[in-house]
Amino acid sequence: MTAKLLAYATYLPRYRLARAAIGAALTGAPRGSGARTVAGHDEDAVSMAVAATRALGAGIGDADNLYFATTSPPLLDKSCSLIVHAATGMHGRVFALDLTGLRSGFGALSVAAGTGGVAVLADLRTGRPGSAEESDGGDGAAAFLFGSGDAVAEVIGSVSVPLEVMDAWRAPGTGYALLGEDRLVHHVLARAVREIVAEAGTPVTALVSTLNRRLASSLRASIGAAGGADVQDAHRENTGYCGAADLGLLLAGALDTAKAGDTILVVSAGGGADALLLRVLKDGRRSPDRVGQEIGYHQYLTWRGALGREPARRPARPAVAPAPALRNSAWKYGLAGSQCSACAKVYLPPARVCACGAVDQARPFSVAGLTGTVVTQAADGVSDSPAPPATAALVDFGTTGRLLLELTDVPPAGIADGAEVEMTFRRTYVLDGVPNYFWKARPKR
Repeated sequence: MTAKLLAYATYLPRYRLARAAIGAALTGAPRGSGARTVAGHDEDAVSMAVAATRALGAGIGDADNLYFATTSPPLLDKSCSLIVHAATGMHGRVFALDLTGLRSGFGALSVAAGTGGVAVLADLRTGRPGSAEESDGGDGAAAFLFGSGDAVAEVIGSVSVPLEVMDAWRAPGTGYALLGEDRLVHHVLARAVREIVAEAGTPVTALVSTLNRRLASSLRASIGAAGGADVQDAHRENTGYCGAADLGLLLAGALDTAKAGDTILVVSAGGGADALLLRVLKDGRRSPDRVGQEIGYHQYLTWRGALGREPARRPARPAVAPAPALRNSAWKYGLAGSQCSACAKVYLPPARVCACGAVDQARPFSVAGLTGTVVTQAADGVSDSPAPPATAALVDFGTTGRLLLELTDVPPAGIADGAEVEMTFRRTYVLDGVPNYFWKARPKR
């Protein structure tokens, strides 16, 4: 079975770090043009995967498989795809699987194309301060829904040329990748890409995802395709290399501008080369560009944990309690309150007993996809937030009710009472290496 691509979506964080700012902070010399995307202090691979998957729309409700690819899982041993599943409202019989390594993005896409379901690719890339990996990296996520029905594109070929070569690796417990000698890596990967083109043919558009920016451009040019250079160059200039998610973000960018009948070859070059060849079935529709918020280099280092700051003098946060989290899973991960079957009153959080007297007669009612309005807010400038001030807001969902939530992604000027906000799944804090998640409100995009 080969499923068709029914929908795709991407998620890029709000924040940007200009490469010039990195150079100015460290050496005073420029570090190149453009900017990289930066995940917020409350974002990680899981929260970005949730955002991208939910953006696929209602079609994910019928998906039977979920493949989550990342090189930066917030937890090991425990399956992070289960958190993505719980926070996206997929049905209860989904097969959820984690994949890791830089080739995992291609793996998730390839397996989902074969079995149907959702492939979600999300990653954060960090390098040593001042390194090319730091300035050329990026954070982001892309999600793809495969199945039968009205399709955007179809996979018409897949080629893999595995090659054991020390091109990029990271030892367990370390935060930065180590890279092999450039000339050796270029030689062996170029050979692998030539084998792929010989088998797949020359497409209309070609895209190459690999850690080294110049190598990616060189390999793409060697394929001989007319299109793809603008998409790849814009991605590396304004987003950066996003690890396991990079291939997905490149593919989404190509689909945005493709015409029906075009062929797109996406190549993951690393440990050999892997490629998918797709035929576009519908004209692309370019997503509107969003203006990011630039942050300083010191802020980036703080959020990444590379710059220790004086902690707030506040009581310690409670550890994540497994039993209560399981009991309240629908509320914690799905933001699902309850709606009384007798009188239709909604309770946030859920309640067993209704004001009308009905007991245990409620059904789940999620507000995760609703837009609310800020009624009032309060800012705390001395909180333990890595991005003070921390702002709590009372959010009105109209006839559904009100809920007190933390605001995130707030611009420096703040937002006014009455502003529209939407729900976003975020990390609230990390204690002893274990992240805690819940929903926050952000200004409507």
